[in-house]
Amino acid sequence: MYKPIIEEESINFSNLFYFIKYIIQSYFRVAIYVILLFFLYKFIKTPSYSSQISFYTNYEQSSRLPSSLGFITSLSGISNSDLGFSVSDYINSDKFLKYVLENEYNIDGEKKTLVDYWGANYNKIFSINPIGMLLKINRNLNLAKNLSIDEKKFLYAKEALLNNISYSEDPRTSLNIITITVDTFPELSKEIAKSAFESIIDYSNEVTNTKGKEKRGFIESRLSEVKIDLENAENKMLLFLEKNKNLDSPSLILQSDRLKRNIMLHNQLYLSLSDQLELAKIDEKDNTSPIFLLDNATLSSYKAGRSMFESIILLLIILFIIFASFEIYKNKEELFT
Repeated sequence: MYKPIIEEESINFSNLFYFIKYIIQSYFRVAIYVILLFFLYKFIKTPSYSSQISFYTNYEQSSRLPSSLGFITSLSGISNSDLGFSVSDYINSDKFLKYVLENEYNIDGEKKTLVDYWGANYNKIFSINPIGMLLKINRNLNLAKNLSIDEKKFLYAKEALLNNISYSEDPRTSLNIITITVDTFPELSKEIAKSAFESIIDYSNEVTNTKGKEKRGFIESRLSEVKIDLENAENKMLLFLEKNKNLDSPSLILQSDRLKRNIMLHNQLYLSLSDQLELAKIDEKDNTSPIFLLDNATLSSYKAGRSMFESIILLLIILFIIFASFEIYKNKEELFT
């Protein structure tokens, strides 16, 4: 029935073409039935919609501080061009997921959380997609038995959000893009994208404020120590001058210079720490952020997922690989000599 594709360790392209032609002719009807079933599935399947929001994480405001304070940036917690945390890691954190899931959205004319919306299907198993149904059955079998209904709803909503959110970052330009995909309600994807961005902004401010608070406490403690050292140095200078009215010897002049340098050193350190303390107080209450919005949440003009043409081409390729593999396995002795 088949002519060998490989003869004497070389490919016979004429026989290969015949093999491909035979596969197409033999399984053409099966492929048509599969495509018709795929059309039916696409028609029944709930449409998905996506929204996208983009922002930069390297916005840096020009400093108006005196040039003498330039060295302070190394002690200022986090710089303006660095968030101090990974957006990618934060999006996968429970803190982010809880913020987005427990926020209220306008869903079908009602105010609901995503836990109420997605979590309602926590025990739903039936699906028109057989693979999806098997995955749901496997998931339910693997759930811990001590979980409450509320915990199961939150877990299901959490998994749904992770499956419906995608994140990308350009390391060269620090452009971040978040895409949200949901079924049925197009505007819901926009609302979730906005909520995700707001959560990132809030966390960025929280990081800045926390670092500012920690830094303020450290600087205040250090400032107290430096103030004591400065006062001690000044007292030593005062005692020296009271004992020595006339500095008429090289030894006294040298001691006086050393005491003056010591006072000057502690005084400069005290002034610098005072400036740093003011910056720390600003950071502690600062609500600005190095995150700068580029494009607000925008609903895509097209439905989410592959187009019908792309899906059919991919399906035909997969079917051909399956049919060809089956025929090769069944007739390997004839095809390879």
